[in-house]
Amino acid sequence: MSVAVISLNPDLKRLQDEGYELEVCEGCAIIRNVPYLDASGTIQYGNLASPLNMSGDQVKYDGDHKMYFQGTVPYRANGERLDAVFNCMHQGAFGTIKTNIMLSNKPQGNYRNYHEKFARYIQLLTAEAQAIDPNVTAATFRKVAISDESVFCYDDTNASRGAILDVTAKLKGQRVAIVGLGGTGSYILDQVAKTPVAEIHLFDGDVFCQHNAFRAPGAPPIEVFKESPNKAEYFSMLYGNMHRHITAHPYRLDESNVNELAGISFVFLSMDAGVCKKAIVEFLSQHNISFVDTGIHLQRVQDSLIGMTRTTASIGGNMDAAEKYISYAETDNDLYKSNVQTADLNAFCALAAVIQWKKTYGFYIDNAHGNNCVFTTNDGEFKWD
Repeated sequence: MSVAVISLNPDLKRLQDEGYELEVCEGCAIIRNVPYLDASGTIQYGNLASPLNMSGDQVKYDGDHKMYFQGTVPYRANGERLDAVFNCMHQGAFGTIKTNIMLSNKPQGNYRNYHEKFARYIQLLTAEAQAIDPNVTAATFRKVAISDESVFCYDDTNASRGAILDVTAKLKGQRVAIVGLGGTGSYILDQVAKTPVAEIHLFDGDVFCQHNAFRAPGAPPIEVFKESPNKAEYFSMLYGNMHRHITAHPYRLDESNVNELAGISFVFLSMDAGVCKKAIVEFLSQHNISFVDTGIHLQRVQDSLIGMTRTTASIGGNMDAAEKYISYAETDNDLYKSNVQTADLNAFCALAAVIQWKKTYGFYIDNAHGNNCVFTTNDGEFKWD
């Protein structure tokens, strides 16, 4: 909930000043304790919610006249369903509430702002309740508890518009580590930074160079390469514009400092093969820390390439797939190690790893329960195990 958003936007401030129990949370506006009648003609109290069209702390009404409701189907005092507002049953999540009904009432010319929108729905619902008890009102002037705690620098209006805040909430509280911020690791960060995890820890001891820019998200200015920033520090600064709790560890993670992963909820490994990776995987296995390891292989065939991506998961200490598919042998003849531009495969591999992580926590339904996925460009097949 944001005090700043309410105070900076006159239509929201007016709703609060008129005594409505207004919250602004995660890109949504909510007004609680709106009286209405249920099917038996009994006065009940429901909650109204609307996603907000936001640019930073500024709110501008976008013309969406629909409203979402937490309660039972509203009725009129004469016993008829209140079809002036009822649209359909609809499951959604907005800020701190889960709604179950979509309401729809669009006046001629539509609403001009969020004050008009909320006031109209409140009036239509409350009028029927006031036919039974003239003293009931949504203007209670009760203070709403205010908290500006959020991992984001600005509200996730994408999740609120889609009413999937309850789904994204499954990722809250996690401490995530990304080991290796090359092509794949940087794309993993690009996705994880857009989720409400509690902390993101970045481990990489290398410098962000010009060739890295061609297989990483974004378009850095040329001045960045003159500064030769550390990768972890560079990406921490870049994505710190969105997520508040990103910590850079500007050094290589190996057997001497792998214990820094203790207490981490989930680890993404996007690093080269070798003894360092082996030490990290053994530590994660011993401490039952879930992780996804990523790998890319490129082979040149005349004037074309064959690409392969691999994501291998170990969930809750289950190392079956990891022991079968993760290799620690270093090779000198892999075309990928020459830093050939494969931004598409990097991004593809990163997305597969992030989807695997999200399935682990129930963000996506997982009916296959496979812990290893290989994709090859020449046949376009996904092979799960």
